[in-house]
Amino acid sequence: MSDHVEYDPQEYADAIAEGADLGRGDLEGSPRGGLTRGELIKRGAVGAAALSGAGALAGSAAAQTSASGKFTGTLRVLTLGVEFPTPDIAKQASKDLGFTVKPILAPSEKQPQIAITSPDTFDVFGGYNYQSLLIWPSGSLQPVDTRKIASWNKFYRLFTQGKLNPRSKVCTFGDGNAPFRTTFVDPDGSTGLPPFSGGPANNKQIVRWIGENGKPIGGKKQPRYIVGPAAHFNADSMGYNADVIQKAPNQMSWAELLNTRWKGRVSLLRDPGIMSQDAAFAASALGLMKFKDFGNPTKAEITRLYKIMTRYKKQGQFRAFWSAFTDSVNLMVSKEVVLESMWSPAVALVKAAGINILYAAPKEGFRGWCSAEGISSKVTDPAKLQACYDYINWNYNGYLGAVIMRQGYYIANGQRLLPWIKSSAGKAAGFTPAEYDYWWGGKPAASDLPGITGKVGDIKKGERREGGSFSQRICKYASWNSYPRESVFLVKTVNDFLSA
Repeated sequence: MSDHVEYDPQEYADAIAEGADLGRGDLEGSPRGGLTRGELIKRGAVGAAALSGAGALAGSAAAQTSASGKFTGTLRVLTLGVEFPTPDIAKQASKDLGFTVKPILAPSEKQPQIAITSPDTFDVFGGYNYQSLLIWPSGSLQPVDTRKIASWNKFYRLFTQGKLNPRSKVCTFGDGNAPFRTTFVDPDGSTGLPPFSGGPANNKQIVRWIGENGKPIGGKKQPRYIVGPAAHFNADSMGYNADVIQKAPNQMSWAELLNTRWKGRVSLLRDPGIMSQDAAFAASALGLMKFKDFGNPTKAEITRLYKIMTRYKKQGQFRAFWSAFTDSVNLMVSKEVVLESMWSPAVALVKAAGINILYAAPKEGFRGWCSAEGISSKVTDPAKLQACYDYINWNYNGYLGAVIMRQGYYIANGQRLLPWIKSSAGKAAGFTPAEYDYWWGGKPAASDLPGITGKVGDIKKGERREGGSFSQRICKYASWNSYPRESVFLVKTVNDFLSA
């Protein structure tokens, strides 16, 4: 590309630091009224991450082992909070594993900076898969051995081959940093596979195994090492007040974000990469511009997109740009917005609060995301390294998958979730097949069901999940959360846009 520049991990970290306001907990034009953070926590919405040792980064933690050589200290998980939706997760993991699991919360736009500059402050990196493209060149993460991931061969092929059913001609790979494009690494150059070219330019070790035709490149075998396995994933879109925007979820388009009928009542997520994709979907749907790859826009495309967005901003299209989960909920509950980029748990919470909110199933496709449970390169003690693998494997034992199901999220080895729910362990934990039928099967709720707050009645009898069943929702992706080659330019452009 003529406007291509080399990516420098430290330069990206510096760019994030310059735009420090992107990570604050409040937001531009934050609403008055609505639910407070404390009220949300009482409702069980965000519990999590924040209250289990989050906040300031923990200092270096020496490995502690028992006489038998087993790790008995504290395992620090740098996290977005997705895998810790309630405090019970860390407590249960600690109980099952025999060591303390301590979540350390950081917003998505801050995690790469922390991982790049301070790999000694965490042991497990619980971030997004696309963040690894930024972090990997810094040497802050070490290759994860798939032979030590017990459920690896039970994962959906979405993560290794791009689709649930690689032969499907109906389902789409989606643009951007889809996990099958960004998962595998070649630390010693032995695979002979080409590097992934859709992200930071000097990232030579992250390699492509499957081509866009769905077949192994050069007939090669699946590589052994990865940046980290996906634990949870989903298909994101927009939440909207159905009393105002009277459309069915599958009639919605990303273009609604720029529909001037909703002027002053639209909100976007502040994260530079995510906001840019949502804005690009909207601009494309309206025919304002075209993109070759939503997940990897050029400088020229970024510049043009934000000229369009700045025009809409100055005309008053946007009520706010949210960063904290609670802000997205408050904006909708207070009815200060009628349409916004949202995460599934936020929609579920707003719905539980009695607001007639629906989650769009855009005709253009969802925006996908998935996690990548990486391991810090500073973890060298054998016992602690084993503890990292033990924790990662714990993610797939059934309990976490069932808990995050109520958030509207999926677990990577979901084919094993229903059997666990039916098991004595699943029953003892209070989960039922009826919940699985609602969240995964797309079936009407057979009765009132517990949802995000854990309270029976969050989901009313007869309700159906927007977008349909798991296989329907995961079939059509417009793109995946991504960092383009022009990550630094994108962040600086977004900073300028937010201050315009």
